[in-house]
Amino acid sequence: MKKMITCNECKGDCCTGMALEIPRPRTKEDYADIRWYLFHERTHVYIDRDGDWIAEMDLPCRHRDPDTGRCAVYASRPPVCRKARHADCERNFDDARARFKTVEEYDRWLRKRSRKPAFRKN
Repeated sequence: MKKMITCNECKGDCCTGMALEIPRPRTKEDYADIRWYLFHERTHVYIDRDGDWIAEMDLPCRHRDPDTGRCAVYASRPPVCRKARHADCERNFDDARARFKTVEEYDRWLRKRSRKPAFRKN
């Protein structure tokens, strides 16, 4: 089993972007919205181990020191940073069921699915 890294061994990878849960697609329009996210540079979408859909943007925190990876406002960092745990760090495991970095990857995934998405009427 791979040894888990701790925050002290890391260069602040969790501070190089942000991830937000997005609505799980259910309609044709919802699935098209996922493509819209992927049209944006430095934006990825993934489905986590619980089936939640996440939009991830490579936007570094302005308080992360680019040389050391350390937080310049550590003592007054926001609650979301205080709650971060190395056990949840994606450097220790990748919990994604599926990950899309491009529209092409997403379209391939949609085509590979054994059934078409179950769309409901809006």
